[in-house]
Amino acid sequence: MRLVLFFKLMIISLCLSLLAFALLAFSPMEALRIMAIGTVVSIGVTKLYPDLRGVRKGDVVAVVADSATPSIIGRFGTAAMHGKKNDQIKIIFQNGTEVVGVVEGYPGIISPARIRAIYEERMVE
Repeated sequence: MRLVLFFKLMIISLCLSLLAFALLAFSPMEALRIMAIGTVVSIGVTKLYPDLRGVRKGDVVAVVADSATPSIIGRFGTAAMHGKKNDQIKIIFQNGTEVVGVVEGYPGIISPARIRAIYEERMVE
């Protein structure tokens, strides 16, 4: 998820620095300096963006089990509401099961937000 954001920002910063090099007659060292600044900004935005955005309705999340709900270890679900770190949100699995969980964090570049399940509702047929 964040990897795509990083590459988009890198391409934009590279294009802008090359455009500035072509139009403003920078020296090659100044162009490299602008590219380095663009790289640092891309890394910084990629690192901070998930904390500012949080989890949005419809996002794929990874649900890890609390001791009370051992049947849902490591499953992926869809967020049914918005939330940020330490907020309680509802997650819906493909089979219709709903889980209430707490947003623990945004662990990796590729991996989705991690939700700790605290309550599970099962569909009765």
